Amino acid sequence: MEHDLGMEKVNRLLWRLSVPAILGMLSSAIFNIVDRIFVGKINPYALTAVGITMPIQILQMAFVLLIGIGSSALISLKLGEGEKEEAEDLLYLASKYIIGFLIVFAAIFLVFLNPILTGLGISEEVLPYAKEYIVIIIVGSIIGIPGYCLNNSLRSIGQAKTSMKIIIVTSIMNMILDPILIFGFDLGIKGAAIGTVLSQMTLTIYVYYIFLTRQDFMIHLKKRQVKKERELAKALIKMGSPSFFVQILATGVNLYMNTSLLHYGTDLDVAAVTIISSIFSFYHMVVTGIVQGNNAICGYNWGAKQYGRVRSSLLLSLLYAGILSTVLFLLVQFFPHGIVDLFTKQEELRDVAARGIRLYLAMLPLVGLQTISSQYYQAVGAARRSSALSFLRYGVIVVPAIMVFAPQYGVQGIYASNAISDGIASVIAIAYIIHEIRKLRQLELMF
Repeated sequence: MEHDLGMEKVNRLLWRLSVPAILGMLSSAIFNIVDRIFVGKINPYALTAVGITMPIQILQMAFVLLIGIGSSALISLKLGEGEKEEAEDLLYLASKYIIGFLIVFAAIFLVFLNPILTGLGISEEVLPYAKEYIVIIIVGSIIGIPGYCLNNSLRSIGQAKTSMKIIIVTSIMNMILDPILIFGFDLGIKGAAIGTVLSQMTLTIYVYYIFLTRQDFMIHLKKRQVKKERELAKALIKMGSPSFFVQILATGVNLYMNTSLLHYGTDLDVAAVTIISSIFSFYHMVVTGIVQGNNAICGYNWGAKQYGRVRSSLLLSLLYAGILSTVLFLLVQFFPHGIVDLFTKQEELRDVAARGIRLYLAMLPLVGLQTISSQYYQAVGAARRSSALSFLRYGVIVVPAIMVFAPQYGVQGIYASNAISDGIASVIAIAYIIHEIRKLRQLELMF
């Protein structure tokens, strides 16, 4: 194993697991951001097409996370309990389930393509771009996405550096392919989609190859007869359900927000929120990297009943996430135009996005703490609490807030609604995690 999750000093271990995960997640974020930067150079309608089709991708990702996060979290717990055979069973099941799902999802999407795009409220100017982009993305994901699903399991067995290297290489590949395909071959938005799919396919091929061939891994991917498939599948779904339901909720919220933006604003407002979401995703990927390092440590040590190590890792993760959130908040508040300029030089869109980002991310200092807190419960098997805390931030509050503030303040009310949701959900999550830290201290003394 690359790192001893049960023995190595927690602070050093958290850094060693989190930094590769952060770099890998950042590369993944850059992967998406570069797409949007180059797409934005085509024209604002192309950028709007990427943003307005996002609910489809979020819905697809819900099932990917159900399987990927659920299996990786459970693998960590099983390894902590010394159940290597069941950990390998879970890896095989994750591979089988994700491929089957992606085939079914793509088939349903293609059959109902036109009704789905019509239901998104896409304007005539944006529709051609949206159709070209999303069809390639969804069909290509059948081969492209399985690797991302299993990549979570690399981190769960302590192979964070391997995971990082794979993502960085394929992200660089995407950065190279985008300008070549979009502008060199004059493929436009289709070029962006093709570049993304080719990069994803490369990642998938490599992840499967190393899980099949690396003898130094704790678990390996191989076809096997799983004796307790129903029991393991049920546990996998339970562990992955928080991420799944959050993504399902996010699909609805994203769809509702896009509809509201079009109702109270224009296509440019959808493009502006696409830019803001890209900037937030860059930050969120860093926090997610910390989450993955923390969850690998917490899951393993919870299974091994080493509660002092769980507590130490959790406290350090909260500290690092809080510092990161505050730094980005200051950058957003003082240099909004400089950040937005990365995506567009179109003056009207630039001004709309720069004004909106300050309000949209006004509660950013608290968001990192909320993310660490809610995802921690998933790592230790408290899936329902993790789901509840995540739901608060990703839809339970924001949708009613939009209903109240958008009619009064228009698009600015939509931006404010996101900040209100972040603030309330974060305060509640922080209150829960303070109680959890006290409980861990008691368990530490008992064991």
